[in-house]
Amino acid sequence: MVIYLTWDTWAIAHKNWFFDTHQIINVDVLPKVPLEELLFFIVVPLTVILSYQALLKLTGWQQDGESQ
Repeated sequence: MVIYLTWDTWAIAHKNWFFDTHQIINVDVLPKVPLEELLFFIVVPLTVILSYQALLKLTGWQQDGESQ
C-alpha cells in the first residue's frame, strides 16, 4: 500500500493522474490523495483474499502438501 500511495502522490504532483472532485467526497489522507484511494488499496486486496479463502473452503481444494 505504501508503494502505491507513494506512486499516486508522485503521479498527482506531476499531473499524470487526477481525481474528479465531483465524484469524490474531498477528504484527503495525503496531499491530494483522497480517502477513496486509500480505501481502494485496503478493500480490494482484502476482498480478493477473502474470496480465495471462501473458494478453498467451499470447493474443498487443498494447497500443495496438505492432506484431507
